[in-house]
Amino acid sequence: MNVRLGYSATFTAGVYFESGVVMNTYSADFQLITKTDDTVDQNIAMERLKYIVYEQFGDSILFGSEDKKHTTGYQSLGFRTIVMPEQAADQIIGLALFEKLNSVLEDNIEVIDISIRSGLGGGVSYLHAEGEHVGPFENAGWWKDSGPMCVDKANKKKKVVSLNDTTWKSLDLEWGSDEEEIVVEIKLEKQPEQVDNISENVVEFKPNDKK
Repeated sequence: MNVRLGYSATFTAGVYFESGVVMNTYSADFQLITKTDDTVDQNIAMERLKYIVYEQFGDSILFGSEDKKHTTGYQSLGFRTIVMPEQAADQIIGLALFEKLNSVLEDNIEVIDISIRSGLGGGVSYLHAEGEHVGPFENAGWWKDSGPMCVDKANKKKKVVSLNDTTWKSLDLEWGSDEEEIVVEIKLEKQPEQVDNISENVVEFKPNDKK
């Protein structure tokens, strides 16, 4: 049975402007619906949602596509950066969350509605529901990828392999149905019976023996 859920989240992120980075606090309300009866996968889906909101968007610096060239300097200082397809306004950030979350939830839970507002937004909330046009997010990008990162994949021509790549498996957030079943087979072999070969000396006494 499908169950409707609500979840509210608040996170802080920086927004890049030509004059510098301004910190902003966002409040988002999500309307969700379960698409699986597996409670394990439902719980994993909620943890994936929290990871994207708090560990990816939270404490990151948000850039518009035209400002992408400035991300390198911030990355070198250890900041996590996320590039939007347009200027990182509240509405665009809401659409980014809507698309990315539905990608990572992989039809176990679906985000059907989102409302987002921020401290810099003047009290205005931006709403989006399933079936509505998502503008620039129709195009391919990290928001269409089911992985946990909010960055476009590196150029495939670069043959660089990192052992520290973040995956849902490394975060212990793979779906329960994806786990391999491990079967341990124990064979008990019957041990041959040991025969005691120690000979016994038997003395027979006959009462009628003659001396």
